[in-house]
Amino acid sequence: MPNLRFALIIGLGLQGAQQLSGINAILNYAPEIFKNAGFDDTDLATVITGAINVVMTFVSVPLMDKLGRRTLMLLGLTGMMASYVGVAVSQHIYAASPDQTWTSSLSITTTITFIVFFAIGPGSIPWLIVAEIFTSDSRGKASCLCVGANWTCNLIVCITYKYLDNALKPNTFFLYFGVCLFFLIFTILFVPETKRKPVEQICREIRDQSLKCPPTVF
Repeated sequence: MPNLRFALIIGLGLQGAQQLSGINAILNYAPEIFKNAGFDDTDLATVITGAINVVMTFVSVPLMDKLGRRTLMLLGLTGMMASYVGVAVSQHIYAASPDQTWTSSLSITTTITFIVFFAIGPGSIPWLIVAEIFTSDSRGKASCLCVGANWTCNLIVCITYKYLDNALKPNTFFLYFGVCLFFLIFTILFVPETKRKPVEQICREIRDQSLKCPPTVF
């Protein structure tokens, strides 16, 4: 069924957006990231970023029905892209001029904004949309595939970050910027708004969208 295949591509793409955007690189290597920008108290910064991730996840719940799932996904990815630029710039400047102490403030500020935008967008929205775009007879199997894709992408980021960091240094975050841009375009083109819509209407919209795509694509 083309519409089911299209819905599955959307679900898998959203899981990729959540993990391949680099959230676990930020969370797992936060002390090293802050150190590379001249921030001394890396343990405190790590605790702060983790706490903000938890708090903002709860904050995103009422926003889902007010602003819409798709809008929050787009907002989150856009904010993450801007934050990555700040993180990369802070490390570039500190590497060139270690006496520029303001880079540590820029690093932790942009890291916090990254986590805020992640929590209100790619951190929570993919799970909600996946639960809404499939009918009851396919939801279980499709959700299992999406969960598997999520953990696979998580593993890829955790394994590759150190290699990317050694090879690209601060430019690693420009690579993640490009990943976020890809999924931003993906969301604009393919992800429907599901706010306050019955599953039948969502499935019809997905079916209509799938008919517009070449059969070799989906």
